[in-house]
Amino acid sequence: MTKLLLHIAAGVLACTGILRAADVSGQWSGIAGGPVWITFQQDGAKLTGTAGQSPTEQSLTFEEGKVEGDRLTFKAGTFLFDLRVHDGEITGELNMGGGETAKVVLHRLDPNSGAAPKRSFEVASVKRVPAQPGGYRSSMNLDPGRLTCTNVSLRKMIVTGYNVKDYQLTGPEWLNSELYDITATLPAGASGDQVMPMIQTLLADRFHVELHRETKDLPVYALVVAKGGSKLKAAEFGRGGTNFDGRRLEASRTGMPKLADFLAQRLDRPVLDMTELKGVFDFNLEWSQDAAPTDSMPDLMTALQQQLGLKLEARKAPVEILVVDRAEKIPTEN
Repeated sequence: MTKLLLHIAAGVLACTGILRAADVSGQWSGIAGGPVWITFQQDGAKLTGTAGQSPTEQSLTFEEGKVEGDRLTFKAGTFLFDLRVHDGEITGELNMGGGETAKVVLHRLDPNSGAAPKRSFEVASVKRVPAQPGGYRSSMNLDPGRLTCTNVSLRKMIVTGYNVKDYQLTGPEWLNSELYDITATLPAGASGDQVMPMIQTLLADRFHVELHRETKDLPVYALVVAKGGSKLKAAEFGRGGTNFDGRRLEASRTGMPKLADFLAQRLDRPVLDMTELKGVFDFNLEWSQDAAPTDSMPDLMTALQQQLGLKLEARKAPVEILVVDRAEKIPTEN
C-alpha cells in the first residue's frame, strides 16, 4: 500500500510539473466574437497580455489574469475570458455581459514566421448578385466555422482579405459596383488570422485576382493631440459602437484608429492615427456640414480641436498601395 501511494504521489507530482511547465507566453490568434490577435506574458500563475484586431493594433490590456493548471482566466474591461489550453490550442468562452457569450478558439503563432499556417476554405459558394439600383444592405459576418457575405463588392473582399484601408486599393471601377453572395466553410480548428489568407486564396481561385504593392508619398492628414491635451474620456473596454446622423458622431468605447478611419471617409485624403492614445473612449463630435459654419456649429477641423482636443495636420507620408492588375467579374463555378 505504501509503495502504491508513493507511485500515485509521484504521478501527481509529475502531472503537476507538466502543467506548471506549460507556458502560454507568446502570440496567439483566432476567434473571440470576431478575429483577434493576442500576446500573452506568463509568470508562473500570473498572466498578463494585450489583444487587438490585428498584430500591430494591440489596444486592449488584460486584468486579473491567472493560470491554474490548464485553465486561463482574465478580464478585459467588462469582458470575462474563461479558457483552457491543450496541445497548442486555447478554447473556451468569452462572457460579454448581459447574458451574451462567444466561443473562443486560439492557435499559437509560429514564432519564426509570425503567422499560422495558411489554408483554404473547405467549401465556398460564390454567387454573382444582380444589380440593385434601389439600394441594398451589405454585410460580412464571421462565426466560428463559417464566413457569410451578403451583397458584398469585390473591393470589400480585397480590402478585408489583405487587411488594408479602402484608400490603399486602386483598381477598375467595377470593383465597387459588382456584388456577390459568398458562403465559405472554415476547416475545423481554423484560427482568425487564417481567414484573411483564405480570402486571398478564394480571390485568386474564383476571381483570378492578381495584384502588386507599391509605396507612394501621398497627401495625408495626421490625427494628433492638440496643444493643451486630449479632452477624451477614457472608457472601460467592452462592446462599443458609433452612431452618425449626418452631423453628430456618438461614439462609445471607440479607439483612435477607428476615429481616423471615420474621418478618412469624410475627407479628401487618408487619415493616419498619430495620437499615441491607447485604449477606448466615449465621445461626441458635432460639426456643421454647411459651407458657412457658425460659432455654435463649427467645421470639422475646429470641432475636433474644441470638443476632443485633437487636430488634423496636413502632411505627406509614405502609404502602401495595393494595385489590382487583374480581376474577373464572373467567378468560376462552385
